[in-house]
Amino acid sequence: MDPPPSPTPGPPCPGNAADERLGEARKDRYCPPNRNPAQPVVLVATGDSVTSAHLQFMNAFPMGACVGNTRADFRGMPGNDMLFSYAGKYAVNRNQRVVEYYNFARTGYGTQQILGAAPGHQDACQNPWARNWPPVDLATRAIQQAKTDRKAAYFVSTGGVNNTTWTGLLKALASCGLMDHYRELMQRYFTEHKLPLQAQMDWFDRAGNFTAKARVIDGGACHGKIVGDVTGIRYIHHRVEVPTWDGPALYQQIKADVEEIVDEVLGAGADKVVWMGYYDISPARFDVGRLAEQYRVNLAQELHGYLPGQIPSQERDLIDDPGWKATVAQWTNQLNLVIRTGLPADNPRVRFAPAPALGVTDLQKTAFGGSPHPNESGHGKLAAALDATFN
Repeated sequence: MDPPPSPTPGPPCPGNAADERLGEARKDRYCPPNRNPAQPVVLVATGDSVTSAHLQFMNAFPMGACVGNTRADFRGMPGNDMLFSYAGKYAVNRNQRVVEYYNFARTGYGTQQILGAAPGHQDACQNPWARNWPPVDLATRAIQQAKTDRKAAYFVSTGGVNNTTWTGLLKALASCGLMDHYRELMQRYFTEHKLPLQAQMDWFDRAGNFTAKARVIDGGACHGKIVGDVTGIRYIHHRVEVPTWDGPALYQQIKADVEEIVDEVLGAGADKVVWMGYYDISPARFDVGRLAEQYRVNLAQELHGYLPGQIPSQERDLIDDPGWKATVAQWTNQLNLVIRTGLPADNPRVRFAPAPALGVTDLQKTAFGGSPHPNESGHGKLAAALDATFN
């Protein structure tokens, strides 16, 4: 079943905007209703799809198509549900002192966009940045106003993974794994029905030489082929290019960006600053049968009579090679270490929150775009980690 809908906004948040920048910031604000604590807190968030949060519907298996497949909150931007986010769960469920909650995160944003997204810049779901200041400028204005109003200001962010080729690389590996699985099913069908066809899979390194499947994560390509005489067609093939991981070349820039973001929010008066670490995506799975059936129509028309019938519903690891899993976990640890080095070690107002271990039941299973994002349970665990770190 699809997760329950986000809470609907309560009455309009109190207060008039003192200036245009504050008015812009309040377009991304939610006020939990019926709260009047003695020591109010304002929570301000920036970041990427983990904080935004990116949530696909359970019946959706799109490859990049967010509209109609990916949930939006009251702001109407698919891929950005601030109340489903761990930050929203913290504000609504875990800290009854939060009277205002701002979320300037957008799916697909890197640290460069947090610092400098220009009006019209599109996120990963093609939502334009419909603001006149970048996220960090709106975040600092919200923090400044909180301090003017004599409220505590808490700040949280994710960021860094979208500076790199991570998303494209992950999608390519998942596509190659899916094609390899589909090849196995097709070859079994060809053999059982004595069809003069062969389903093949080749793996190439960056130089174009044949290589082992496990080495493709270093950059290269996978190439699926159906070879044989089918209505005069010699063979039909599909090639997926696997980009090279460019994280190490960007680590210094990510570190510098983290330093700048944190310096700005501290300068604005933030009382507590938490940077959430990235979790290991190795447990992520998706339903290979449902995805394959959705994209059957994209296959060559000449092959339709030679393909297996209904592909059975079957869960499969998003990253299906043990070597790929180990490498992705290593990259995740490296990125988290880079982020930590960008945080001031001697400032008691700043903390790094190591991500909790998210298992298969904590991650979405809706293929590309959804998996490996957290589901309801996953965001709940992230909210608990944020709560513990703030405390």
